[in-house]
Amino acid sequence: MPTDRHPGAAPQTDHDAVAALRERLTAHADERPDAPAVRWRTAAGWSETTWRELAGTARRVADRATAELPAGRAVVVATVNTGAHVAVLLGLLAAGFDVVLVEHDSSYLADPLSAVYAARPCAVVAAVDGPRPAVTGELRRLAVEDLVAGPAPAQWPDQAPGSATVLQLTSGSTGEPRAAAVPLGSALRGGALYRDLFDLDERDTILAAVPLAHSFGFVGALCAAVLSGATLALLVRFTGRGLVEGLDAGVTALLATPFVYGLVPDLLHGRRPPDRLRVALCSGGSLTTAAASAAAGRLGCLVRQIYGSTETGLIACHFGRPQPWPAEGVGGFVPGVRWRVEPVPDCDAGRLLVRTSTMFTGYVGRGRAEALRPDGYYDTGDLVDVNGAGDVTIVGRKATFINVGGRKVNPRRLERLIGELPGVRAVHVWGLPDARGNEEIHAVVELAPGTDPAAVVAGCRQRLTAYEVPHHVHAVDRLPRTALGKVSAAALRDLIADRSAGAPDGTTATRRGTRT
Repeated sequence: MPTDRHPGAAPQTDHDAVAALRERLTAHADERPDAPAVRWRTAAGWSETTWRELAGTARRVADRATAELPAGRAVVVATVNTGAHVAVLLGLLAAGFDVVLVEHDSSYLADPLSAVYAARPCAVVAAVDGPRPAVTGELRRLAVEDLVAGPAPAQWPDQAPGSATVLQLTSGSTGEPRAAAVPLGSALRGGALYRDLFDLDERDTILAAVPLAHSFGFVGALCAAVLSGATLALLVRFTGRGLVEGLDAGVTALLATPFVYGLVPDLLHGRRPPDRLRVALCSGGSLTTAAASAAAGRLGCLVRQIYGSTETGLIACHFGRPQPWPAEGVGGFVPGVRWRVEPVPDCDAGRLLVRTSTMFTGYVGRGRAEALRPDGYYDTGDLVDVNGAGDVTIVGRKATFINVGGRKVNPRRLERLIGELPGVRAVHVWGLPDARGNEEIHAVVELAPGTDPAAVVAGCRQRLTAYEVPHHVHAVDRLPRTALGKVSAAALRDLIADRSAGAPDGTTATRRGTRT
C-alpha cells in the first residue's frame, strides 16, 4: 500500500491542516495548471475548472472572507455540487474558518432550532436563488456568485497555520440531529486513506454521485481529489442520464449509495461496461450481496463496501487483498483504527467501539464527555462480529433513523415539524421497507375535524427537503397506545399492513395522491 506518494500532503496533527490544504492547492496549480480539477454536470451539460482556476478562486474567497467576516466564527455553506461551491468550501477552510456543511435545499436552514445554528454562525453562503436562512441575530447572507467573482490575489491571506473545523450534521444515536465537529486535519487524513487504499492519483477521475455536504462526498471525493490530484466529477442533480454520461466520459472511481447501485443494472442494460472504471465504492447503508453482484456485472468491477460514520471517518472497507472478502461483511479495519467489541447480554455479537485517526472532537454545544468514552473511544451503536482474520460483519445497526436512498432521516425531528402543521394533533413517524426493500417514511397522524391528510403532505413539501417528505400519511382518529401511554408500534404496523392491502378503513395520503 503506498504511503509516500505525496509526502506531507495529509497533516499528521490538526494544527497545520490549513497550511497543508493551501500547499496542496498551490502545488497542483503550479505543477498542473491546465489539468481539470472539477467537472460538474447541469441540465445544460458539463462545465469544468482547472487547478489554476480553482486555486485562484479559492484564494479570492479566502481573501474576501478574511477581510469581511469575524475571525473565529463559523460559516454555513449551502452546498451545490458545482466548481464554484467547491472553491467556496476550500477557500473558507484555507482561511481558517469553521464551515457548517448542509445541502442547498436543506429544510434545516429555515429551522432556527436545528443543529445548523448550534455553532452560532456569522454568515450563510448560498446561491443567489438559493434558500433563505432562518433569522438568527446578526446572521449575514453571502452569495456564492459574489464570493467567487473578481481577480484572484497572488498570495493567500495572512493566516497563522491552524485547524479549521468542518461541522457536519449527523444522526448520532438519539434525539435531534447534531453537528459533529471534524477537524480539517481529520478530514484530510480521511482523504489520504481513500487515496492510498484505492491507489488514486492525478490520472484518475472521481465521480461523486453523492452530495458534497455528506462526509462520503466531502472526505471520500473532495479531500481525496485534493490530496491525489485526481479530477473531481460532480452531478449538480442526480439523474440516471448524468450518471451514465459521467461513466462514459472516462470516470475511474465511482462513489455512490446503495440506492444508486440498485439502479445501475437497468441504467446500463445492454451497454458495455465503462472502459476505465476500476473502483466502485458504496456507503450510506448496507448493500445486499445480490445488488452488489448485479451492479458489478454491469460496471465491470467489484462494488466495495465502505463502513464508517461522520463522527469516526472511515472504519472498515473492502480494500484490495488477494483473498476474497466474506459476502455479508463490510471488509477489514483500515490503518489507524483501534477497536474493541463490548459484549451485549443475550447476543452473540457485541457493540463496536473505535478510535480512529480521522475522529471528530465532539458535538457542537455539547461536551467531549458526552460524545466519547473517557478513554477516547466512540460507541458506534452497531452490533458487529469480527472473525479471527479481522473481517467485520454488521449484525445490527442503529434503528432510530430512516434510510431513504442513503440519506438518514430523523423521525423524531419530522414528528416535531409535522406536529406544528395546522390541524395535526399528534403524529408518529417511522420507516418501513417497500416491496423492493427500500425504506419509506410513514407518518400516522391524529387530525382535527376538517383536516385532510393531503394537506399534511402539502405542508411537509413546504417545510421539508424532498427526501424527508413522508411517502405515506395515514389519518387515524387516535394513535394506538400501550397501557403506559406509549405509541404501540405493533398496532401501527398492523394498521399500515391493512392499508397497504387495501382495507377500507381510513384515509392515506401519499406523495402522489390520496386514497380511502
